[in-house]
Amino acid sequence: MTTPHSLPLVRRLSLSMLATIAAMCLMLTTTLGALADTGSVGISDPVGVLNRNQVVSEGAKLPDPLNIYTTNTFSGSAASFVQRTIAAHLTSKRLIVIAIDTAHRFLAIVNGSSVPLSKTQDSSAGTAFKNSFHNGDFTGATIAAIKSLESSLGVGSKGGFFSGLVIVIIVAGLVILAIISAIVGFFRRLLGLAPRSSSSPTPTYQEAQPQQAYNRGDYGDGRDNFGSGAAGDF
Repeated sequence: MTTPHSLPLVRRLSLSMLATIAAMCLMLTTTLGALADTGSVGISDPVGVLNRNQVVSEGAKLPDPLNIYTTNTFSGSAASFVQRTIAAHLTSKRLIVIAIDTAHRFLAIVNGSSVPLSKTQDSSAGTAFKNSFHNGDFTGATIAAIKSLESSLGVGSKGGFFSGLVIVIIVAGLVILAIISAIVGFFRRLLGLAPRSSSSPTPTYQEAQPQQAYNRGDYGDGRDNFGSGAAGDF
């Protein structure tokens, strides 16, 4: 029979257990959301030069989201075209962006700072685009650039799926362990087996986290999304 003195303890432990479960579920939801973002492809093709289905099918193999833009109204140099692409379209540190100016035949391939691509690898993707561009085949050239990015990122036929599956399994395991730990702690305290807490609280200290410097460049928009990029013509 539960005594009146044990009710506050039961309530506190129940709230603590619920808070732990809620926190772990939030972590799982965040992880699944990141996985759902993986392989997403967005295409803005007002010029109408891309076969959307073919490009999306190939772009979905990338481990990071990909956005592709085409335009025939840009005025400026190839270097300013890549800067415009960064300022206007690079909205996430995990994003890869391919922008194509069909009028001047400018190409910009840029990625966020969390995407493990170097400027050399972006340039290699641009070279693959240029080498595959024949008779106005923007679709084939874009797919060639995407395949080059896949090679640089070490994308395998099933690697992305199994990597995501492993992350889900690990997070799910942590949730289960947290629930078991909360239940065990609940019964230990209920039965009076838990060690008594010290009368004086232990001070806690928050260690200052040093800011890591990145060579991202200053584009005047206050963002630090830019990781690397390449500009050129074809």
